[in-house]
Amino acid sequence: MENNLSARYQTLLILWFALLMSIGMFFVLTLFAAPKIADDASNPTNSVAVIVLTAVGAFIVVLSFVVKRKLLERSVERQDITLVQQALIVPCAMCEASALLGLFERFSSRSSASYLLFLLAAAGTALHFPKRGQLEAASYKSKNIVS
Repeated sequence: MENNLSARYQTLLILWFALLMSIGMFFVLTLFAAPKIADDASNPTNSVAVIVLTAVGAFIVVLSFVVKRKLLERSVERQDITLVQQALIVPCAMCEASALLGLFERFSSRSSASYLLFLLAAAGTALHFPKRGQLEAASYKSKNIVS
């Protein structure tokens, strides 16, 4: 059982790192492929869109923590280790959606405010770092069952 938890934890670490690096790749893409940053004074109609996209991206990152908590609670209730993996992937994907909004914002409005979305997405994903205790909490009852 201990070996199984170690293997699952290593899988969670690899998934977490890959999802964090995908946000980094989106950021690098904006550095090399995006058009130059436009003046906000010359393009006032996009300022509302920038604010809305930034607010939606921030909301998604905050919501990802609620989703993670609910999935982890369900994994303990059901004693289902696979829900712990979902509790990592779903919130990190939500944070990645914030980075995608930043990518869209950078290409569509040419705003430097898109970097805030990348920062929020990376910080959110970093805070979703998997903990071994989450796996142990979802499997503690199964240790008492001897087949």
